[in-house]
Amino acid sequence: MNLTELFGEGWCVTLAQGAVADVLGTMGAESVAEMPDGLERATERLVSSVGPGVLLLGREAASGWTMVVELEGATGWAGMDTAVLAALSEKELIAVTACEDPNQLIVQIARDGAVIGWVDAVTGRRFGDGLGGLGEALTGAGFPAGEADEPSGEAATLESSEIALLAMREVTGIELHEDAFEGSWLGGISTAGT
Repeated sequence: MNLTELFGEGWCVTLAQGAVADVLGTMGAESVAEMPDGLERATERLVSSVGPGVLLLGREAASGWTMVVELEGATGWAGMDTAVLAALSEKELIAVTACEDPNQLIVQIARDGAVIGWVDAVTGRRFGDGLGGLGEALTGAGFPAGEADEPSGEAATLESSEIALLAMREVTGIELHEDAFEGSWLGGISTAGT
């Protein structure tokens, strides 16, 4: 699946352990409510620049895991905020965010209250010294450490947004497909950082 084809050149997808409302709250969403047309509402907000804040859309991605989608990055991406990722990963949890802006596609990885590494999905290289077993999983999928080597295996055969999803899968065990983005969402407006 190609998230750039799905959302264009500006999106952020976060996977975090916890209930949907709790994850959205940690990311700054207020007044979380059902949004059956969540992605349509997010697209309308982009086109018309409606209201303050950023719309965060969340849903269960797998048992015990929440996926949050952001399509408004003009004031920054909540999922890329290191303090937000740290909070999502407290108490030995894992959180991972993939974010594309026009000139970059980055995956940040947090565990136990800190961002511990990242993947440059354009080059397919990974960075971070504290990845432990997560780093081994990334290496197994073809993500080399640092700038010295080129990607191999599965990571060498994919487009950038597919590389981001591969990195997220290796870190969380969750493989996202297009149907994960269809249907009803929980959503709320975050004014953090705006």
